[in-house]
Order: sequence, then C-alpha cells, then structure tokens
Amino acid sequence: MNCPRTEDLSALIDHALPAHAQVALQQHLHACPLCSQHLAALQTQRQQLLALPSPALGFDLAAQLQDRLAQDLAQRPTRSRRTGWSLLGWMPTGLAAGAALVSGVWLGGLLLGTGAALPAASPAMARVFDPVPPGGLCAAAEICRLPRTLP
Repeated sequence: MNCPRTEDLSALIDHALPAHAQVALQQHLHACPLCSQHLAALQTQRQQLLALPSPALGFDLAAQLQDRLAQDLAQRPTRSRRTGWSLLGWMPTGLAAGAALVSGVWLGGLLLGTGAALPAASPAMARVFDPVPPGGLCAAAEICRLPRTLP
C-alpha cells in the first residue's frame, strides 16, 4: 500500500473513516515508521489546538446582527412584484424575430427574383470528382493512370 495522504491520517484521528479503510490504514501504520511519526505529529497538533482557550466576545453578536437586520428590512421600501408577462418585456425579442424574417424574405427575393437563369452545368465541371482533380497532385502512379473519361 502506498503511504496515505495527510487528509486520510487526519480522518483517522477524527474517526471519520469507514471501518475497512481504518483497518487498512492501521495495518499500514504498523509497517511504516514514517507514517506513524506523521500520525503522532498530527495527534500532537490536534491536542495543542484543543488546549487553546476559547475567546469570549463579552456581548451577543448574533442578537445585534439580528436587530440590525430587522431594522434594515423595516426601512427598505416594499416593491410590488408584477406577475405575468408584459408586452414591453417581449418587444426586443419580437423585433429581432421580425427583422430576421424580413431580411430572410428580402434575401430570398433577391436570389430568385433577378430573372437571370443559372448557367447550365458543363461536363468539364464534373472533372472535380475525378480521382485526381484538375491541378491536383498524384499520390500514387496507379491513380494517375486511371482513365479520365466522363460516362
């Protein structure tokens, strides 16, 4: 077993490990003197922290804070919350959707309404789909020798 993390040793001191993990960690501690020293140092540190005096404020801080909070809430003006939806709240969304719709119809009209016919596709345009397109480099000699005739 690898040496445990400091968090695991601290959890062992606090009795916060599951039983199977605690047993495995105890077995490792019996075999590893370095981890045993580290555990002893953590236990000493815990005892020193528990021995520190607990400071007393001399007044009830929670009561003072609750009194100030109650005063602040009493002084705050109440606002009525409107329920439902309003037309002004949806106006930017509606305007954006309308603008997108109008621009789509306008662009579609430009594409279709010019009256110019699209040029007929020539057979030479299909050469792009050849194994080696026009201007392309041959990757293998077999590909370059394929017939380039259109069906």
